[in-house]
Amino acid sequence: MISTIYKILAGIGYTHPLHPAITHVPVGLVIGGFLFALTAVVQKRPSLEKSARHCFWLALLFLPVASLFGLMDWQHFYAGAWILPIIMKMVLAVVLLVLLLYTLIPSRPKIPLLLVGLCLLVVIGIGFFGGELVYGTRGTAKVIGDERIEQGATYFAQKCAMCHYNDRTDTRIGPGLKDLFQKDKLPISGKAVTAENIENQLKTPLDSMPAFAAITDEELGALIEYLKTL
Repeated sequence: MISTIYKILAGIGYTHPLHPAITHVPVGLVIGGFLFALTAVVQKRPSLEKSARHCFWLALLFLPVASLFGLMDWQHFYAGAWILPIIMKMVLAVVLLVLLLYTLIPSRPKIPLLLVGLCLLVVIGIGFFGGELVYGTRGTAKVIGDERIEQGATYFAQKCAMCHYNDRTDTRIGPGLKDLFQKDKLPISGKAVTAENIENQLKTPLDSMPAFAAITDEELGALIEYLKTL
């Protein structure tokens, strides 16, 4: 069912995750609610308290939708792999849900500014770990102007950088891949470093690494060329 949705979207040219677009709604509403609540206190304008409350109610309404899209993206793009940024986003989403409910459900004349501030800190944390998924250690081609290597760098940044460093051998979620093609054996599997073995590792991975069964020959070739530059 989930894969069908993404195939339909890909058919009309939309190949990006769904979660980032919708998550701006609850995150933006929490930020707006915080600003309204803060201004209501600082400028002593009680009418802005109502605006803050409306923002938080809307944030509470859209939070389950954003979470559902996040779970769909997790299954489709990450094969349900339990990696730290995703775990933290899930935990913080639950914390935000509890805080929003605790902020809104009791009948209070005013929303406690402390709770509003905690909600803001939580959405900042959600944004940080979302950024780690998208921008953390993004791969960049060392050979500027080589279109194929740049294509491989882009694929690495979108699909691999959240789990693997490209500039060191330290473990992130999986092993770092610097100097991969200068080594005799692949990390973990111990097989020879060849394009064929890397393809097998991507399509039938070991441990908790998600499978990349849908990777095309063009994407694989570009990724291999990029890995050779690390």
